[in-house]
Amino acid sequence: MEVDNQCEAAEPRMLILCFDGTAGHFDSHNTNVVKLFGLLRKDAMDKQRCYYQPGIGTYFEPGVVSPLFSWWAKILDDAIAWYLNEHVMDGYKFLMANYRPGDKICLFGFSRGAYTARALAGMLAKVGLLPRDNLQSVKFAYNYYRREDKQSIALAKKFKEKFCQEVDVEFVGVWDTVQSTGILVGRSLPLTDSNTFITTFRHALSLDEHRARFRPNLYHRPSKNQKSRAQKATSGVTRVFNLLRCKHGTSSEGNNPAENGISEPGPEQSASSETDVLEVWFAGCHCDIGGGNVKDEEPSSLAQITLRWMVEQVIASECGVLFEDEGLKELGITPRPVSGKVGKNGVEPVASAVKEGDVKEVTSTSDSPLGPSPPTSEAVPEFKDAIASSFDQLQINKAWWLLEIIPWFWQDRDGKWHERRSINLGRGRIIPQHHQPIFHPTVELRMNHAPLKYKPRATHNQRNLRLNTAT
Repeated sequence: MEVDNQCEAAEPRMLILCFDGTAGHFDSHNTNVVKLFGLLRKDAMDKQRCYYQPGIGTYFEPGVVSPLFSWWAKILDDAIAWYLNEHVMDGYKFLMANYRPGDKICLFGFSRGAYTARALAGMLAKVGLLPRDNLQSVKFAYNYYRREDKQSIALAKKFKEKFCQEVDVEFVGVWDTVQSTGILVGRSLPLTDSNTFITTFRHALSLDEHRARFRPNLYHRPSKNQKSRAQKATSGVTRVFNLLRCKHGTSSEGNNPAENGISEPGPEQSASSETDVLEVWFAGCHCDIGGGNVKDEEPSSLAQITLRWMVEQVIASECGVLFEDEGLKELGITPRPVSGKVGKNGVEPVASAVKEGDVKEVTSTSDSPLGPSPPTSEAVPEFKDAIASSFDQLQINKAWWLLEIIPWFWQDRDGKWHERRSINLGRGRIIPQHHQPIFHPTVELRMNHAPLKYKPRATHNQRNLRLNTAT
């Protein structure tokens, strides 16, 4: 009883889990997941506990020591997400070992690590969290989570009531979630498209990724008559109401979003979600959004923009995540606003890339298809990041083109396998008609930098995107 009283009296903590992208781990070219983890305070165990998991394709089950098996296991994990279940369950076990009533859970991830984070949130929503030391029951809990037949859904509900405690997820922040959990073979898990147990959901998306195996997984959007709390947090982004439709960007066979770019909402998704959802599109390919292609010493990169944006969104949400002050200053964020006023990005930045007046709704067009140029002075902190090099893997590694033509196999939530035969040939992503895209202001900075001749690869309503700005 004395121990229980101590636990009840303990101050709630932040439990933060970070899941890296495919083959991602700490090295000299770190992803935004590693960099975010590095910004977290780890010296206040009574207030915050942090967990980092390397990406899919980086590890295998403990106890296996054969180098050959190790190599083969990593290949399988990378190609078909062989250990996806282990990635999800390992995060679940961390929460089992550390969670106390009242603690807040925050999940972050990039690429397939983003999918893992969303799957973990889905598992917590469907079956709850087992008490500490009940490790033998974790696989049962996962099986109840992943199965979608009527009997399994009923058993999952009873399992949650009898064995687990209900927990919410305070914040989910992800960079470019992809549909395919494996490069050759994919799997689908429940409650990854939407989840009402998530309080705040933030998603940075790539406008220029165009590999078939890297189609993004959007959060299911609320109905039009709903007002998301995300509307109050759209600082640092430009909502585009007008798209200048200059030319067709896809053929007739590209009308299916699931075939060419974006997943449609699943039938089980609720239209009454109260989750604060904000998804923002950024210039760059997949690794430009989540990082990992640029040396840490490089002062400028496209990935810096999305890292800065994500941290600002975390702070703006007031979820309680503790960051290292020096790390925030290096990123260009003032950790403790001295004025007492909160900036449009939720914090008072050291210097803003776009002034408050530059964040506006688009109401008119100009003679130029790109509209009047935004500030391009190198004095603008994010300008150098906005015009930094992009890393297109279809150009860097030609082997990716093989995956643009071979069939795609995936396993649905009922365990059935399907085959999709379509030739992608590097076509850009398609933003669904029902999705009203929100673009970060640095997209406009990049488009208006003449030497780059930059145009987003993504299309909307079968048209190429071009931003219009108010005169």
